[in-house]
Amino acid sequence: MDPQFFRRLAEVVERGEPVVLVTVVEVAGSAPREAGARMLVFSDGRVEGTVGGGALEHHALGKALDLMRKGPRTLVETHDLRELGMLCGGRTTLFYEVLQAPPTLLIFGAGHVGMLLAHLARAATPWRVVLLDDRQERLAELPAGVEGRHVSGYRELPALEGTVYAVVATQSHETDLQVVAALLDQEKIPAYLGMLGSRAKAAEIKAKLVDLGIPQGKVDLLRCPVGLPLGGKDPGTVAVSILAELLSFHHGERRAPSGL
Repeated sequence: MDPQFFRRLAEVVERGEPVVLVTVVEVAGSAPREAGARMLVFSDGRVEGTVGGGALEHHALGKALDLMRKGPRTLVETHDLRELGMLCGGRTTLFYEVLQAPPTLLIFGAGHVGMLLAHLARAATPWRVVLLDDRQERLAELPAGVEGRHVSGYRELPALEGTVYAVVATQSHETDLQVVAALLDQEKIPAYLGMLGSRAKAAEIKAKLVDLGIPQGKVDLLRCPVGLPLGGKDPGTVAVSILAELLSFHHGERRAPSGL
């Protein structure tokens, strides 16, 4: 075991950078690397480590990039090395695993819906859940495991790192607009951005975002009304509907905002 390799892997995953870990899990006959050899494949095609070089590694690189784009998240392949044009002639079995840190869910607004959503998300997912509000007293008692962050006037929002999902449910339309505009104005924007509100509110906010100079392509990513249409309007039902849409998005079932 190479401790430095695993420290490097932990750093990459903690940073939120997607990577594929390719491991030689079994060999038979003559093979370029022994079982336990490992390689990291990054989204830009960089590699660290090696599973044997040559045609086998070239195939592994292409397969890892394909898995990162399309899935599945794990795969086992056994290769007859002669069929790859390698004269060593043995067999090598590779295990591919797509690794990425769990997303961070940022909830702006610790009102009834925001608090319930934070509680549900923390209980039902492995995500990091952060509840942000400009009212310090709202963050005094948070659900277990939920991080609280006081953001005075919703100014100086945190820079986004890794995969971020964001739900905006502040106490007013004005602060909703302010938060959404700030999130869309960052170089890295949330993978998912939802805002609590009606279709009329959505139309008004989106028009104002365009007036502020936010490109239409970014504005169209805003999901409002946010959540799946479950039929109820009470805070509990709304929080469940938002988490349901988040999970659907996370698992690749609902990538486009409603209405697009």
